[in-house]
Amino acid sequence: MNARASKRPFQPNSPDAAGVVSWVHFGDLHMTRAGERNHLDLAEIVTEVNRAFADSVSFVFLPGDVADDGSRAAYAVVRGELDRLHIPWCAIIGDHDVHERSFANFKEAMSEETHYAFTVGDTRFLAMNAFDVPDPPSFTVSEEQLTWAENELIQATKNGQTKVILLHCYPSDLKVGGEEVSRLVRDYDVRLVDMGHTHYNEIANDGRTLYSATRSTGQIEEGPVGYSVTSIDGNGVSWRFVELGDLPVAIITSPSDERLLTQSTERPQDALKVRAKFWGEVEALEATAHLDGQTHPMKRVGDSHVWEADLPTPSDGTHPLQVSFKDAQGRGASDEIRLAIGQRAERRSEQRDQDNTLEAWPEHGLLGTQLGPNKNGKKW
Repeated sequence: MNARASKRPFQPNSPDAAGVVSWVHFGDLHMTRAGERNHLDLAEIVTEVNRAFADSVSFVFLPGDVADDGSRAAYAVVRGELDRLHIPWCAIIGDHDVHERSFANFKEAMSEETHYAFTVGDTRFLAMNAFDVPDPPSFTVSEEQLTWAENELIQATKNGQTKVILLHCYPSDLKVGGEEVSRLVRDYDVRLVDMGHTHYNEIANDGRTLYSATRSTGQIEEGPVGYSVTSIDGNGVSWRFVELGDLPVAIITSPSDERLLTQSTERPQDALKVRAKFWGEVEALEATAHLDGQTHPMKRVGDSHVWEADLPTPSDGTHPLQVSFKDAQGRGASDEIRLAIGQRAERRSEQRDQDNTLEAWPEHGLLGTQLGPNKNGKKW
C-alpha cells in the first residue's frame, strides 16, 4: 500500500465544462490476493479509465465489498491499482469489508470516515455506511447516522441541490434502519441511490427515485467484466454499463430515457436540447442526432466531451432518439433512448424499492438475469 487513507483526502473533480456531473462505478471487487482474475481485471479497468475518462468524470466510486475477507493484504492489492488512477476515488463499506468485525483495515486503506458527504456542482452526495455494526450479517444504519443523513438532506434541499445516496445495498435490504432510510429517500426527493451488493446490473424506478446497481468485478455470473458510467445533466439521469475493452462509448445525457423518468424530470418544451457524451481513446470529430427520420448535426460544448443540438420537439408519444459519433480514427459509437413527449403513462410503484426493477435493456447492460447471490445466482 502506497499511502494511508488519512493522507489521501478525497476531493472530487468539478463537473465538466458543459456542467454535466459524471462518475465511474467499479463493481464490488471482492479482492483476495495479487494475480487472481479480479486483480488483473481491476488493473485493466484502471488503465482503460485513465486513458478515456480522466479529464471528463468527477470521481470513481467503489460501493463496498472491496476486500473479500476484509484483510489488510487484500486492501493492499486494491490500493496498488487505485494509486494509479488519475481520477479521485471514494469507497464505502460492504459486508465483506467487515469480515474481521472491525473498521480498522478499511479505514487504514480506503477512508478514515465510514460515512461522509461531498458536493460536485449542484449535486450533493451522501456516502452512507450500511454496517454501523461491523459484522457481516448486520446491515445496520444507526440512529446517529440517520440523524446525520437527514440533516445533510435538509441542508441540500435548502440549497436547491440534487441529492444522490451512495449505499452498499437497496435500503429495503437493511435489517436495521431500512424503513428510516427509505423515508429519507422519499421525503427529501433523493434522485438516485447508487449501489453494489447485487453482483448484477440492475436499475429500479419507483417514479420518484432511481436505484442503480453495477455488476460485481470479483464474482461475476451474468456477463463480461466492466464498469458503469452515471451522469446527471440538469434534471436528467443516464446510466450505461461499459464492457472492458469496448471503447469508444456514447451516452445520451439529456433528455432522459423514458425508463429513467421520475416526477422530478423536466418535460421538453418548444425546443428539445439533446446532449450526449463520448468517451474513447481519441477525440470525437463529429456527432449527429437522429429523430423521426431527420438527421441533425451536433456541436461540441466548449472543452468537454459533451455534444449538443437543439431539435424541434416531436409530437406526443414515444420516439426513438439516436446519437452517433465518429472519432479521429474513424471508429463509431452510438446510443439510443426512448424519448417520451407529452402525457406520461402512470408508473406502477411497488412498496419495496427492489421490486420496481426495469425490464432487460441489453444495449445499456441490463440483462434482467439477476444472477447473483441475492436472487438467482451462486451462494458466494
